Amino acid sequence: MADEESAGAKGLISDEEASALLEKPAGGKGEVKPYDLAGTQRITRGRLPALETIHETFARSFRVSLFNLLQREPQVTFEGVRSQKAGDYLAAVTTPASLDICRLKPLPGNALFVFDPTLVFLMVDTYFGGPGRNVERAADRGLTPTEVRFVQLVLRQAALDLSLAWTPVAAVEIELVKHESNPLFASVAAPTDTVLVNRFNIELPSGGGALDLVMPAMMIEPLREVLTAGIVARSGRDEAWGPTLATHLRDASVEVRCVLTEFEISIGELKRLKPGDVLPIDAPRDVQLLAGGQPLYEGKFGVSRGRNALKILAPLRRSGQ
Repeated sequence: MADEESAGAKGLISDEEASALLEKPAGGKGEVKPYDLAGTQRITRGRLPALETIHETFARSFRVSLFNLLQREPQVTFEGVRSQKAGDYLAAVTTPASLDICRLKPLPGNALFVFDPTLVFLMVDTYFGGPGRNVERAADRGLTPTEVRFVQLVLRQAALDLSLAWTPVAAVEIELVKHESNPLFASVAAPTDTVLVNRFNIELPSGGGALDLVMPAMMIEPLREVLTAGIVARSGRDEAWGPTLATHLRDASVEVRCVLTEFEISIGELKRLKPGDVLPIDAPRDVQLLAGGQPLYEGKFGVSRGRNALKILAPLRRSGQ
């Protein structure tokens, strides 16, 4: 029986390969992990919670970036991740299209950003001061060089926001490789391979469209376990987020106010007030500087360079400190 098996194997593998397969691993034990070859074809919403968390975080930060770029309030929502055959997805893309191949280093393979051309037209019109309306265009009319450059500008910012969103899972650097208008030249997987389509809906006051991030299923294989299990909260100080949060906090605007004095009058006295009436007050010696109703500093009221001013004397100790 063994001789028959050996003879049958000779046509497929060499004697050396057969011997290597029959030898025991070093140490006498080998670690075997189950692997479902068809598993990548059954990825649906909720199966990769960490990947969804990454892209929901990206949607929030990308909304702020688009607002800074367009000076209009956009809405960016993550629809979710779905699996699809690469050939079926590209076949549904209308041409001419806006497709940008990118790398997510160090993950294997390439990914694809797919911009809805109608959304590009709306954003370009808004960027250059227009009302953000869609203009009638010929069906075969592709993006102009200016529109292509604008797409690159938006995607460079998207790459920064997406890299930052990946930080809790892995250090990922996103590099734009090339822009294409024909899906035939923008394939990132074989037609029968599974890709993960991550769709972001972008709505402007005058309309909207979709931005897809298409990732081959094999791209996430090195991180499949953590993406399936979810993001585990890190203990201690996060060196990646700390500087970014500190920078944004330093640039945040805070409204402060100073109350010189307060006094009570009756409703009857208030009703009798008329233009020209004077309410006598005593100018306080020391006043407090407040932010959001919270007293922060003690100061002295005065005048500086012809303007009312407050000189900070000392920070106030808050309750519980």
